[in-house]
Amino acid sequence: MANVPAAALVNKQRRHFIGMPAPLGYVAGVGRGATGFTTRSDIGPAREATDVSDERHQVPAKKKKDDDEDEVDLNESNFDEFAGYGGSLFSKHDPYEKDDEEADEIYQAIDDRMDEKRKQYREERFKREIEKYRQERPKIQQQFSDLKRDLDAVSAEEWNAIPDVGDSRNRKKRLAGLREKYTPISDRILANSLGGGVSSTINPSSGLASVIPGMQSAIPGTMTNIGMLTPTGDLDLRKIGQARNTLMDLKLKQSSDSVTGQTVVDPKGYLTDLQSMIPTHGGDINDVKKARLLLKSVRETNPHHPPAWIASARLEEVTGKVQAARNLIMKGCEVCPKSEDVWLEAIRLQPPEEAKKVVKLAVSQNPAYVRIWIKAAELEVEARAKRKVFRKALEAIPNSVRLWKAAVELEEPFDAKVLLSRAVECCPTSTELWIALARLENYENARRVLNKAREHIPTDRQIWITAAKLEEANGNEKMIDKIIGRAISSLTSNGVEINKEMWMKEAMDAEKGGSILTCQSLIRHVVGHGVEEEDRKDTWLEDADHCIQQQAPECARAIYAHSLSIFPGKKSIWIKAAYFEKDHGTRDSLESLLQKAVGHCPKAEVLWLMGAKSKWLAGDVPAARSILQLAFKANPNSEEIWLAAVKLESENQEYTRARKLLARARDSAPTSRVFMKSTKLEWALNNIQEAYSLVKEGLIQFKDSDKLWMMKGQLEQFSLKQIELARSTYTEGTKTCPSSIPLWTLLADLELSLKNTTKARSVIEKARLRNPKNPELWLKSIRIELEAGMEDIAAAVLARSLQECPNAGLLWSEAIFMAPRPQRKTKSVDALKHSEHDPNVLLAVSKLFWSERKLQKCRDWFARTVKLEPDFGDAWIHFYKFELLHGTPEQQEDVKRRCIAAEPRHGPMWCKYSKDIKNWQEKTEFFLLAGANNLLPPT
Repeated sequence: MANVPAAALVNKQRRHFIGMPAPLGYVAGVGRGATGFTTRSDIGPAREATDVSDERHQVPAKKKKDDDEDEVDLNESNFDEFAGYGGSLFSKHDPYEKDDEEADEIYQAIDDRMDEKRKQYREERFKREIEKYRQERPKIQQQFSDLKRDLDAVSAEEWNAIPDVGDSRNRKKRLAGLREKYTPISDRILANSLGGGVSSTINPSSGLASVIPGMQSAIPGTMTNIGMLTPTGDLDLRKIGQARNTLMDLKLKQSSDSVTGQTVVDPKGYLTDLQSMIPTHGGDINDVKKARLLLKSVRETNPHHPPAWIASARLEEVTGKVQAARNLIMKGCEVCPKSEDVWLEAIRLQPPEEAKKVVKLAVSQNPAYVRIWIKAAELEVEARAKRKVFRKALEAIPNSVRLWKAAVELEEPFDAKVLLSRAVECCPTSTELWIALARLENYENARRVLNKAREHIPTDRQIWITAAKLEEANGNEKMIDKIIGRAISSLTSNGVEINKEMWMKEAMDAEKGGSILTCQSLIRHVVGHGVEEEDRKDTWLEDADHCIQQQAPECARAIYAHSLSIFPGKKSIWIKAAYFEKDHGTRDSLESLLQKAVGHCPKAEVLWLMGAKSKWLAGDVPAARSILQLAFKANPNSEEIWLAAVKLESENQEYTRARKLLARARDSAPTSRVFMKSTKLEWALNNIQEAYSLVKEGLIQFKDSDKLWMMKGQLEQFSLKQIELARSTYTEGTKTCPSSIPLWTLLADLELSLKNTTKARSVIEKARLRNPKNPELWLKSIRIELEAGMEDIAAAVLARSLQECPNAGLLWSEAIFMAPRPQRKTKSVDALKHSEHDPNVLLAVSKLFWSERKLQKCRDWFARTVKLEPDFGDAWIHFYKFELLHGTPEQQEDVKRRCIAAEPRHGPMWCKYSKDIKNWQEKTEFFLLAGANNLLPPT
């Protein structure tokens, strides 16, 4: 290696023997068996000129002179004083073998071991450098750390005394909104103004067209002033089209007035002919030719194939060649005389008089075809002629039920009875004919007819159900259950499967037909058929809901009655039945049901309360009191019953009784809700001090009740005018109940009322930290910025809120109207993708349609919103306001009636009126009207 040149050590690609003299005795190629060299001069040319070259011994391509030198990285950053230029001593083309891998692993292990020895020193050194850097250049957070620690000693009064940050913007930005803005007018508006009153008129009476800016030429031949401005606006294509039509009309009139020769033109007939020239099939003429050739080939190949003749005739009819179609189909009748479809097509294509001849020919050759006879009757105009046709048809086909039914429909009742008597003899298996005959007979004869029908058709349920309806119609109610029971057993013995769904449908049809007892009997006999014992309750409740959806309340009532007879102690069934009677029954039916319900389920508070409310709404206050007294005995110390009794007395202005009841409730069953109702009653009666003492007493016992904290703060803020006390109450309430969103909102509203926008913003930010992913708090933050006039900041907060709560309909509804008007529709589509079933989004979309004056769409979306969430009061207010402005009195009353029935209780706008202590005795209608009167249409 001593003779190896230095360049070979530097360049890893360069071979170390390059440029050295060959060793003694070296013979090139001796390793592969070569003994020397033989030149071409010794043996001549190696191959002929025409030989194919051997690719195995190609001449190696010459390397460029500077290849090796170009691959060497001679940069100064790659040079080391000890090792020279960096790089591997070995070629990259050398194979990487297992020995090399083991060597690399050993070297790596040694490097890791050496690095561990230096690691502790290196980390300590890095830490010292960081500390030194932080001491020289501390963070802003570290600079204020001592001040932050001192904030522990700051009291609430000192914190509230901190002034708000002023507007630090420069004078130009602060006054930007106050200065007038001048917008340049577009060139188009200027051009239209310069053109003046441009009028393009055509006077049909004069036959002249005058297009003169600024003037109308009323008299032909007059001259107008040329020194006028020419309009430069866009052309009105609609007016050009109208002018073209007017000119064509003038030309047609001039042609119709001509009397020279045969040039008279009827303009109406001319236009009609032009219309008739338009092809009606709307296809390519080449396709028609291809279809015609194909159908011709089918007819020639198989002339007795009726569909080919029908298709050919219809093709000609579609292309406007009706006569060719008639000729083709008549030829088809000759070739296929036994095809009913071909004859019917021929009758359809012929005019009425010719059609009768074709029908006569058809029935003479095919007297057993029912449809041809019916077509023959349809061609007749007089009823007498139709009867004659049907009687001839019945002579030819006496067992056709369709013909008998058509013939009976044309007869008078007496003649129809005679015909039906003959019909049931010819068609004894037709249930419809038997039932029709029974309906025409009197009671006794009808029973005989139905008995005969059961003998001939023992497997049809319709006959049995008709018999039950007959008994009900004639007042024989005892027989109804017997007949239905016999029907079930008879059909079962005859191998008929009892399908519950089909029998339920028959019960619904019976109810719609007025046969209520038959309907109830059917339900009782089949509702339990095929139902597992453990699934009976759930299945029957689902069946009742299905009947309600199908507008069959009697069926649902029968299902509830049967379910309660099997499960008399099930409270859920009684409650479902009670709500059903409340919605679909009468007050008497509801009260009788509730009376039975409380007898079987005395511990069900809701049943007692429903009974008392029903009596109270009927005006029977003593009866309501007695029901509540019985409820007290069955459910002592029940909060719901105590409060219901208090509401009953307060609604009837019995405030002394209400106070006594609340005092007893606070002693025997004290709850936060009882204290809240006590405070509300005293507050409503303007006993502010008593209400304040009650709410403080309640907070001593129930400190975690956020509603008591809210009431205390509102009393201090609005009634006692103690703003600092209210602030401290809200602050303490948020510490005790940090998850109560209304408490945080009230505190922020208090700061906003005092113009402390910065403090309100900090309150909501703190609330968001305590309650992450809460859309109501994000919405409050957005509205704080909007009220402060910071639209850009509000948009940024909205974007952050949608990232944290991507499916919050409350935020999407706000985003729709915060967007510029052209982008609102796109924003509404995004909102519906994320929150399709959110009432806030549906309400926002409804308001969007309202602002765009799409009234019918707006009405449909309002209806969709209140149907999805009937408890959402804001939707009802907007819906009613919309109908007040754009609806009829009937539509307004319908919305009001539906709102009163729904009794909504939620929504920011609704709660603004319903939670106001001044409106504590008002009803749903008052809140609806108040909200609608103060609502402005969306823009």
